[in-house]
Parts: sequence; C-alpha cells; structure tokens
Amino acid sequence: MAALVHFDKRGRWGETLVCEHRIAGALAALGLRSGRVPVHEDLGEGLEAVCNVYAAELADLQRVLDVRSIDRITLRPGHFDWPRLRRSFLTEHTHAEAEIRLFLSGTGLFHLRHADGFVGLLCEAGDWVSVPAGMAHTFDGGEQPDFDALRLFGSSEGWVARPTGARGPRLPLLDDFAVQLLSLSGQALDEWE
Repeated sequence: MAALVHFDKRGRWGETLVCEHRIAGALAALGLRSGRVPVHEDLGEGLEAVCNVYAAELADLQRVLDVRSIDRITLRPGHFDWPRLRRSFLTEHTHAEAEIRLFLSGTGLFHLRHADGFVGLLCEAGDWVSVPAGMAHTFDGGEQPDFDALRLFGSSEGWVARPTGARGPRLPLLDDFAVQLLSLSGQALDEWE
C-alpha cells in the first residue's frame, strides 16, 4: 500500500502511515486484509488473459476469500463515462459480500468508514485489499482515472453496491489526497506523476 491516513469523524487529517507493515497492522485492526503481489507487465486483453497471467496470485487470494466472481475495471484518462462512474463510486456504499480489489496498474483511493472515523487508503499497482461485507466505503480514481484492477467477490451477486445514504464529512479525493501526502513528505507533485 502506498499510504494510509486516519481521519476523525469530522474529516480532519490525522496519523499518516507509509510503512507497508504498519499499514497492514492498521487495516487488520479494522478487519481488513491487505498485501502485495508482483506486478506483471504483459497482461493481454480481457479478463481471461489477466486471470491466466495472475493464476498463482489469484490462487493465493482464494485462500483469503472464497472467490465466486471476478471482474476487471480498466479506466484511462478521458474515459467518456468517467463522470457518471465516479459519482457512483463516490457514493458511500456497502456490498453483501467481501470484496478483494487487486490493482494491476495505476492508483486508486478508498475511504472506509469505521467506528472512530475514516481511513483513506491509497493503493497502487501490486496492492490488494479485502474489504469485509457490509463495510461502508467509497472509491476514487482521480480527475483523470488511470488504473486497471480486478474485483473478486465471494458471490456472483457481490458486485452489487448498496448505497448507505449516510452523509459524511468531505474527505479529500485522490488528486487532493496525493498533493497533501506529497506536501507532508516535502516532495513536489511532479515527482508523483
């Protein structure tokens, strides 16, 4: 994982973790599992090709979650339907089944609600995170999305998002999150791009 930030219930930026071991511990305390897999460059087209390339990694993830369905989301800058998709992803929702998100390339930002507030989890290529069934979350790919990810579910219906209807504080979206994270580390934005 690239970074994890704790936000209180009012949405104030708190403890920031960039150490993979500490991030994994913080996620585990919230009931999430996470890890990394090697990044493969030549994936081919379509879901079946990716599943063949990542066969060993997917077999390992089957031990984390009894996977019943897999889909692939590939979004690139300029995607014609991104504004609509983004609104949908940014609506806080849950799933009836656990979901594993495995990032094949690019970056994405989850905000996950928990009893004491929220965490912002920045994921990049090779990262995977398992979000438990019923955990309220949102996802953002930025103003110009550039990511490729697999979603693995414990049922064939797991991908159905159920909006929570909850109103929360305004949390930083991917682009603002990255700027803030980089400013805390003393780096310039062009070093991240």
